[in-house]
Amino acid sequence: MHDETLDIEKRSSMDAMREMVFRMAMMQPIHIDPESVKPPKRKNAKISKDPQSVAARHRREKISERIRILQRLVPGGTKMDTASMLDEAVHYVKFLKKQLKSLEQAAVNRPMVSGFSPKLLAQPVDYLSSFRSCQTPQLMSSNVQMLYKLSEVKE
Repeated sequence: MHDETLDIEKRSSMDAMREMVFRMAMMQPIHIDPESVKPPKRKNAKISKDPQSVAARHRREKISERIRILQRLVPGGTKMDTASMLDEAVHYVKFLKKQLKSLEQAAVNRPMVSGFSPKLLAQPVDYLSSFRSCQTPQLMSSNVQMLYKLSEVKE
């Protein structure tokens, strides 16, 4: 029983710490150098010309590039292995969605301050299309825009 209480306290303090890190990260501007996400140059590697191999390599390179971008978006992502970073990315996206809902709620409670009408916010929201047209504060906006770009599937 006592061990369970300690585990719950540890989890809640970890969650509080994670939320604090997310809040700090949300307010930081993001600039990702395009050169830093390009795949490293191959040295003396014989590259297959087989169409199936070329397609598979291209697919792997796209995945790797998106993982490198995501590592820079997720707080502490560059210091984690890929699986941990992806898990943390899920938590970060959930946190950002929760922040978006609280901003929407604040807009309903204070429509004149936020510039949104309560009737508009009472309708169902398509979050992805909202991200395209939304004018959020500039610092948070860069995070949302980068996450949106990653969520788009480009063929």
